Amino acid sequence: MKDAAMAYMDKLRIGTRFALLGVLAVLLVAVPTYFYVDQAVRITAVAHREAQGTAPVQSVLAVVRLTQQHRGLSALVLGGDTSAGGQRSTKQAEADAAYGAMVDEVAARAGEGPPLAAVRQAAAEWKRVAADVAAGRLTRSQSFAAHTALVRQLLTSLDLLADEFSLSLDPDLDSYQLIQAVMVALPPLTEDLARARGLGSGMLAAAQATPDDRLALALQVRSAQDRLALMVAAFEKAARANPELGSRVGSPMRQAIELATQATALADAQIIRSAVLGYDGKAYFSLFTRAIDAQFQVNAIAMQTLDQLLASRARGHLRHLVGTLVLMAGLAAAGALLAVAAARSITRQLGGEPAEVVAIARAVSQGDLSSDIAVRPGSESSIVAAMAAMQESLLQVVSAVRRSSDNIATGSSQIASGNADLSQRTELQASNLQQTAASMDQLADTVRNNSNAAHEANQLATAASEVAARGGEVVGQVVATIAEITEASRKIADIIGVIDGIAFQTNILALNAAVEAARAGEQGRGFAVVASEVRSLAQRSANAAKEIKSLITDSVEKVETGSRQAGDAGRTMDEVVAQVQRVSQLMAGISSATQQQSGDIGSVSSAVGQLDQVTQQNSALVEQAAAAAASLKQQAEQLVEAVRAFRLRPGM
Repeated sequence: MKDAAMAYMDKLRIGTRFALLGVLAVLLVAVPTYFYVDQAVRITAVAHREAQGTAPVQSVLAVVRLTQQHRGLSALVLGGDTSAGGQRSTKQAEADAAYGAMVDEVAARAGEGPPLAAVRQAAAEWKRVAADVAAGRLTRSQSFAAHTALVRQLLTSLDLLADEFSLSLDPDLDSYQLIQAVMVALPPLTEDLARARGLGSGMLAAAQATPDDRLALALQVRSAQDRLALMVAAFEKAARANPELGSRVGSPMRQAIELATQATALADAQIIRSAVLGYDGKAYFSLFTRAIDAQFQVNAIAMQTLDQLLASRARGHLRHLVGTLVLMAGLAAAGALLAVAAARSITRQLGGEPAEVVAIARAVSQGDLSSDIAVRPGSESSIVAAMAAMQESLLQVVSAVRRSSDNIATGSSQIASGNADLSQRTELQASNLQQTAASMDQLADTVRNNSNAAHEANQLATAASEVAARGGEVVGQVVATIAEITEASRKIADIIGVIDGIAFQTNILALNAAVEAARAGEQGRGFAVVASEVRSLAQRSANAAKEIKSLITDSVEKVETGSRQAGDAGRTMDEVVAQVQRVSQLMAGISSATQQQSGDIGSVSSAVGQLDQVTQQNSALVEQAAAAAASLKQQAEQLVEAVRAFRLRPGM
């Protein structure tokens, strides 16, 4: 169902579619508009109906006023005041005319219904009561009760009229409170004042009052005061809601309140609380009558104001309704014009009907570029014109792609072949680099071993240098010791020399002693023997000293020779220490150079490893490039096949 509707819509022209949318919009707006207009008409009709109800209400209030006045005059006459008979007859005639006018007014405004039936019944009852009073068939209390019942029936008619003309539920605060004041509170207030007037007039005319009469009057006065308070409260609310209303009704309202207050105060002072009823009944009647007339005057002004308010509201509702309808009609016309303009604008922007545009787009999407797209005059910026330009561009592009796709396929084949050769050479290069990397690793191991050996030789050279240094120090100590021995040998030689001198001198002395002993003869023979022995000992000591000296001298010479040789050995050890230290320094340099060489070879080995990795990566990239070239070749072949799907114009 949905697909069928969409297919049907697709066949329609744009103008027809907008027309259907307009009809749908009218239908969518018509229903709420109908309800709104119906509600607005109802509100306007209610306002007009309320305005029509003020005249019947005023006619009933006029009848209530005359009935109340007739009740008071009848109380005077029936109470013994024959001077009020003429006024009562005149008031009866006025009431007869008012009752007739009331029935006619209610019949004309309300038609048949409960209000008309009520006022007709009240008019019939009035004729009966008026006839009985005129014939004197009723007592003062009976007349008062009959008039009161008649007024009560008239007030009921007021309620029926208020309901009939929708005055009971007025929607605006000012008019609602005004209705409450002049149609709900004021009529019962006038009735309470009128009943107080009738009761008090009768008591003053009779110059006597029973406790029950005083109680009845007191209840009427209290009720009147309460009604007055209700009326004032309702009027104040209306005045606050509508200050203009308060300014128009305020002055007579204040006067009516003042007179009502004076009347109730007079009844309280002169009758209810007074032991002697000596106040003039006509003055009492006149004050209450003026108070009641003031209430009715307020009612008349307020009803006139209410009539104006209701009429103004009805006209306002009517103006608002008409304005709304005119606005809606204008909006509808503007919408129709906008729809026509939109339809023409869309058609101009499309360059044709949507079905035509769809057909062109479908042909292009299917690869048919051979047809000519007709562009309407004035539609150079339309979608159809853009599609024509697009078709022309596609023709050029597809033609160029078709010419180039074969070249791309050939070139991609050559690239794939070259990439395959490059991949083989790259793999060979990667293999060579792997061998080079392995050789560099072996060389690095060898250099690392040499570095370790050089490091150990350096440590040995350092130890040898330390040993040589210690040997040099020992040789120095030996040279010093030999020097000390040489010095001791010299001292010994000196001592031996001294001993040799002593032996020589001893020999000389022994020789001299022998000479002296020879001179002494026999006496000196023993001394000569001793001298001879001393000389022999001195000679042996001298010989021993000479031998020792010779040995010491020889030892000194050998010690000096040893000292020279030890000094030569010390110098030689110094040279050895220096050479060993030089060798240690050279070995340290060799060790450092070997370590640096090992690090350089490690760097070279790492670089070769990285070169190997790069070569392998290049090999992988070459393989990827070969695969990409093969894929490019395949895609080029697919492109050739894809381009062949387009149908071009002959010669392209």
